[in-house]
Amino acid sequence: MNPLDALADFVAGYPQPALMGQPQHEWEPPRVATGVKNRVARLKALGNAVDPLQIYPVLYAIKLIDDWLRGQ
Repeated sequence: MNPLDALADFVAGYPQPALMGQPQHEWEPPRVATGVKNRVARLKALGNAVDPLQIYPVLYAIKLIDDWLRGQ
């Protein structure tokens, strides 16, 4: 089995947010915030942040490919 197939199954198991122009899911936070204190500064700080769930599929893919290449 190709390790990238397992990665595709792994990623498909996580719910994805609605794309721009599509109605949002009920579990998503609102896209527009008004009246938030220091909104611009907070957005700038968040722009440089990385959510651990963003990097996990990448690291998981590296591990799967490494294990596949080593024959484990």
